Amino acid sequence: MPNREPSFKTCSLRLKSNNGPVLVLDVGTTGVKAFIFAGDGNIIAKAYREINKTRPQAGWVEQDPQEILTSAISVMQQALQKSGVVPTNIAGFGLTNQREATVVWNKQTGQAIYPIIGWEDTRTQEFCHNLQTQNGQRLRELTGLPVASYFSASKINWILNNVPTAREQANRGELACGTIDSWLLYHLCSGNPHLTDETNASRTLLFNLHTKQWDETLTKQFDIPLSILPQVLLSRAKFGVLKPEVIAGDIPVLAVCGDQQASLYAASQTVEAISPITKITYGTGSFIMQNIGQQFQLDDNFFTTLTPSSDNKGSDFALETKIEGSGEAVASVLKNPVALNEYLTTLAKQINTKLKLLPTTPKLIIADGGAARDGIIIELQQNISNIPVYLEQTYDGTALGVALLICKSL
Repeated sequence: MPNREPSFKTCSLRLKSNNGPVLVLDVGTTGVKAFIFAGDGNIIAKAYREINKTRPQAGWVEQDPQEILTSAISVMQQALQKSGVVPTNIAGFGLTNQREATVVWNKQTGQAIYPIIGWEDTRTQEFCHNLQTQNGQRLRELTGLPVASYFSASKINWILNNVPTAREQANRGELACGTIDSWLLYHLCSGNPHLTDETNASRTLLFNLHTKQWDETLTKQFDIPLSILPQVLLSRAKFGVLKPEVIAGDIPVLAVCGDQQASLYAASQTVEAISPITKITYGTGSFIMQNIGQQFQLDDNFFTTLTPSSDNKGSDFALETKIEGSGEAVASVLKNPVALNEYLTTLAKQINTKLKLLPTTPKLIIADGGAARDGIIIELQQNISNIPVYLEQTYDGTALGVALLICKSL
């Protein structure tokens, strides 16, 4: 019996790049990947390494910053070796990361003073609930976010208040903090720059989306010194040069972007993209994002965040929501076709409920993520939502988005 043709389409990129290959690092919650992309957006080589999570107490989730750094360097070197590309021919490097996990380190030694506190860590829930009750609406108007332990600010506050001498060190200007991108840039780049980009900054509860700067009103609410926060650049910017001991060849760092915004940017660069651009990532969680352009708006059903603009002129606003745990659920039923189909149907219905809440109904959706690779969820989503869903040319849409940001910088 011949294979049935899928009812969905695969995207093709709107890319006129004849640039050389680019190196991309994608740091997720459970693993680190590195890619060598050709100038046309196709993957030449890929390497992966799993990373550990620990749960020292109920609701606590931690990771080892040094393990993530070591794993990152390892997969970058492996991908390069697999590709056969000479390091000096790499045109640029960029990274994408899971966004809210937080680390604080000593500027002099480069050593973290406490493990990474993961995005799903809930130790600061009571602190956040109290702040939300007192001043939540005002903070949301500035940041686009509810006050929640999910985001970075309360994690930084907890470290400063609970690690011996941390508060004193911070006040003396001896500490640096940031999301995972900042930690990696500090250690991977010559001169140890302390940097982040607007997409990661917009997930901290400390970044004013209107002024696009760290905001003293916000830092005071969380009792965090401005001096420990990184400098914020656009996602497409010159972040530095990789250290020769990481990858030889003076490779410029040209793009840094939070994972879901990178995925949305990749969607914006396809031939099929229709404004407003809407994408779904079926990954560890399932994420829905829609680019809403230059006008800030709040919506009770979504976070408001910053994302690289599709025309490469700075940042746009986007709305985002998430359905937790879909990747783990898919993995648990993978070998049972009936149970898998039932779960994916349920997931597509959950996503459809969220899609109906978007301010603009999508005319077309672009999808990526590991759970989308075989196309089953794409067909279900099309049928349930009655909206065409195109599959991204690689399910690693987050890495593709960074590759495209680098290519647009060259």
